[in-house]
Amino acid sequence: MSQSGLQRTLAASVSVHGIGYWSDRDITVTFQPAEPDSGIVFVREDLPEKPRIPVSPEYRISIPRRTSLEKNGARVEMVEHILSALTGMQVDNCEIRVTGTEMPGMDGSALAFVEAFESVGYETQDVPAHTLSLNAPLRQEEVFSERHCFVSAGPADALRIAFEIRYAQLAAIGTQNAEFLITPETYRKEIAPCRTFVTRQEAEAFLSQGLARRATFQDLLVFDDSGLIGNSLRFPNECVRHKILDLIGDLALLKGRLNAKIQAFCSGHELNAKLAQAILAQNRKI
Repeated sequence: MSQSGLQRTLAASVSVHGIGYWSDRDITVTFQPAEPDSGIVFVREDLPEKPRIPVSPEYRISIPRRTSLEKNGARVEMVEHILSALTGMQVDNCEIRVTGTEMPGMDGSALAFVEAFESVGYETQDVPAHTLSLNAPLRQEEVFSERHCFVSAGPADALRIAFEIRYAQLAAIGTQNAEFLITPETYRKEIAPCRTFVTRQEAEAFLSQGLARRATFQDLLVFDDSGLIGNSLRFPNECVRHKILDLIGDLALLKGRLNAKIQAFCSGHELNAKLAQAILAQNRKI
C-alpha cells in the first residue's frame, strides 16, 4: 500500500436529520472529526454501550438493494451514500454517530451530506493518506435479469470511473453512459447531486411490502413508461451518474484512496463488493 497526499477530516461536528427509506424511521447522523489513521467508524448512539462499527469489508453483510455493515450484532444499513460523500470529498477520518439502524435517504443523492461537510469545512492532517493501486487488471461478472453485468479495474495513477446502464424495457431510462476522473471538485459538481432511481413497478412493490411508506416522488426518481413521475432531472444521464455515486460508496470499504481505471456495466452493490474484495486481496500481495 503506497501513500501520497495528506489525510483529511472535518473541521468540526455537523448533524444531518432525515428518514430511512426502508424503515420509515427518523434518524440523526452526526459527523465528527477523527484522528489520523482512525478511518471511518459508525457509532450506534441508540444502543447500550454505543457499539462501534468500522468501515471495512470484513463487516459488510448482504442485504438487497443497499450496502450494510454489522459487527457483533450492531448494524448500520444503507451506508453507501454517506460513504460515497466522504470518499468523494476525500475525508479519510470521521466518526459517524447515528441514532438508528438505517441511514437517511434525504433526496436520494449525497448532496445533503456534502453540503453538511462544507458548512463546517475540512481539516488537513499532517499524515500521508493511504492509497491502493493495482498491478494487474481485475474483473467481476454476473448475469442479472438476463443482462451480463460486469465491473473491472485496471492500473492507473488516479481514480477514473466509466459506467454504462441499459434499461431496454424502459425507454425513459434507456442506455446511459458517463465517465469521470474522480476529484473532490468533480464529485461535488457532477456526482453528489445525482439521485436514487426506481421503476414505478418497483416502487409499488415496496409499498405492498410495507416499505418506503413515507417516501415521495421528491425523495427519489421514479420512472414509468411515460417518463419521470412528479420530478425533474438534474442531468440527462442522472441515473448512470447515481450508479457511479453508489460504486464510490461501495469502494469506500477499502479504507484508502483508490487509484484505478474502473469500467462497469449494469453493476450493483453485490458485484461492487466483490471487486472491492479482489482489490484488497491484490494489495495484500503487493
